[in-house]
Amino acid sequence: MPVRLKDSESIEAIISEMTLEEKAALVIGASPFRTKPLEKYGIPALVVMDGGTGYNSIQAEQEHAFRAYCKRRISAGIPVSEDEFPEGDECLDTNKLSLLARGAVQAPDLGEMIAVRPVLPLGCYPPGMFLGATWNPEVIERCGKALGREANACGIDILLGTPNVNIHRDPLGGRIFEGYSEDPCLVSKLAPAFVKGIMEGGVVANVKHFAANNQEKGRRGINEHIEEETLREIYFPGFKACVEAGCATVMAAYNSINGSACAMNKWLLTDVLRGEWGFEGFVMSDWGGAYDEVEAIAAGCDLIMPGPRTTAPLVTAVREGVLPESKLDDAIRNYLKVLLMTPAVKGHLTLEDIDPEEGKRAAYDAACEGITLLKNDGVLPLAEGNKIAFYGRHSREMIASGEGSAEVITSLNTNVYDCAAKITDVTFGEACEDTDVIVVTVSAQGQEFYDRESMAMPEEDRIALEEATAESKSLGVPLVVLMNISGPIDIVDWEPDASAIVCEFFPGMQGGAAMADILFGRVNPSGKLPLTFPKSYDVTPTKDNFGGDGIELTYAEGINVGYRYYDKHPEDVMYPFGYGLSYTTFEFGEVSAKSEGDNIRVSVDVTNTGSRAGSETVQVYAAEPIKALKGFAKVKLAAGESKTVTISINIADLAGTGSLAIGTSSVDLQPLA
Repeated sequence: MPVRLKDSESIEAIISEMTLEEKAALVIGASPFRTKPLEKYGIPALVVMDGGTGYNSIQAEQEHAFRAYCKRRISAGIPVSEDEFPEGDECLDTNKLSLLARGAVQAPDLGEMIAVRPVLPLGCYPPGMFLGATWNPEVIERCGKALGREANACGIDILLGTPNVNIHRDPLGGRIFEGYSEDPCLVSKLAPAFVKGIMEGGVVANVKHFAANNQEKGRRGINEHIEEETLREIYFPGFKACVEAGCATVMAAYNSINGSACAMNKWLLTDVLRGEWGFEGFVMSDWGGAYDEVEAIAAGCDLIMPGPRTTAPLVTAVREGVLPESKLDDAIRNYLKVLLMTPAVKGHLTLEDIDPEEGKRAAYDAACEGITLLKNDGVLPLAEGNKIAFYGRHSREMIASGEGSAEVITSLNTNVYDCAAKITDVTFGEACEDTDVIVVTVSAQGQEFYDRESMAMPEEDRIALEEATAESKSLGVPLVVLMNISGPIDIVDWEPDASAIVCEFFPGMQGGAAMADILFGRVNPSGKLPLTFPKSYDVTPTKDNFGGDGIELTYAEGINVGYRYYDKHPEDVMYPFGYGLSYTTFEFGEVSAKSEGDNIRVSVDVTNTGSRAGSETVQVYAAEPIKALKGFAKVKLAAGESKTVTISINIADLAGTGSLAIGTSSVDLQPLA
């Protein structure tokens, strides 16, 4: 009788009993979002779906559609064989699957629509860029835990993109809203909190896309020329930090680095990830990103997704001596070790175990921490008796997250108009003679598959802003601009007309509620920008080497990403990295730094000198040779309260660094004595 999977000790016995064909089948996905079960050995299938912002019902419907398609074919006496897919393509085109899942087309050979009804009112959590703006690991971990529990109860075993730690290299990147920051230190301090929360929720976390997946144009084929120093200083630290935090799976990126596709890059997956960082989990390809499955397994990619696809190349390669069978054994060993950690083995939560209010609270608290006040001439906070005229479509339909694999369809999203209407008198699209303030929301969408064409806002939003500005001037009342954006937009031309500017990025399902509470002072804003806002795209360090021809691209800016570059060009900055205002004021007192073992402990007394409670983020930077964030701490203080804030920095992280500086943004700094 075959050995059955029950613990780590059973893995070697199973590997020794498996046939070559069974081994090849186990390292290739069985369907769009499911791995191959081998009941003979007690090996269950894993459900692996996006994502970091919530339960992805679109992918669930795609998986359901695929299974129904196969079931109907089998019922009709037409078996579905992996040999139908010799090129490794998905069973059904992704776009067609999406349409089928939404009921827009009929399933092939089914003759009826396929649909999956939501089983719970699950919501959308803030994506990475917004979480980066919180500068608060605690609220990030809570979001991760709530999301992990929800995914667990929905039958998911590995939640993809939890987190996405790709650096904000260029403001036009289509998916930068999913990443945490332009800065590797901020990513490395925050993203591991999401990993911890997800795994506390009982599912396995997945960090992606390893590595340097920084644009959508040509992402499947582009070859990026990046110096090793740049990779190690800018693009690797977030991944390393997540691995050290216990993230058990890594997704290889689509792109190539220095001539080798990431899923087939031995230096990346074996030498660095396992050899240097000690990673013990498994690596999966991005969907369709293992362009040659034999080369991928040889390089250290353990699971090739999606399926089905033929196993013939792997079997043939082993039999002909091209691929050592031990490489397949390594992949299976890595895979099974992680499988033992999943709900597929340990048991899933049930829907009765989930309290949707827990998720709402976690999302609300994160939204309150990440919404960032960029300008305020004193108009905010508003009095609750103020009459407000709202403009802009997204005042009533907030963008909670971007499109693509991060998209979450939910009925739980809030918007600032409806939430403000519960507090005071509001109108939409028109101001009255007794209107006290005008609030307009502008946007910039972000999505997988496409990069933004420019930093301009959509035409519809531009028109709404112009109408709101005209009414503001006509009535002589303040204009407040809310930015519901995936990344920086052009601000210079209209900034003088705004009395206040508030950035909410994509804030998740509770963004509208949090924004209303911030506008009326029920919550004091404390977000800090996780990336620099340039005055225009023409002044960015990547303006001449982003996108390119989609085939070859050189990261000519090297390590001079974000504020590292703008530090030498301060005139080009609209709002600096780490910047964010409050409704109260803070003062730094005496600063000290002393060595303790392997660390330097920087301490400063922080006092809230204003009249209301608020939070400030203390930031410590290496001042030279290149400015670089080294540590930070967010502290909440009552009015008049003082606390000593201590930030511990590993001495190894200061190698080659000269003096340190402390402050509240990358430009508002004072040197340490």
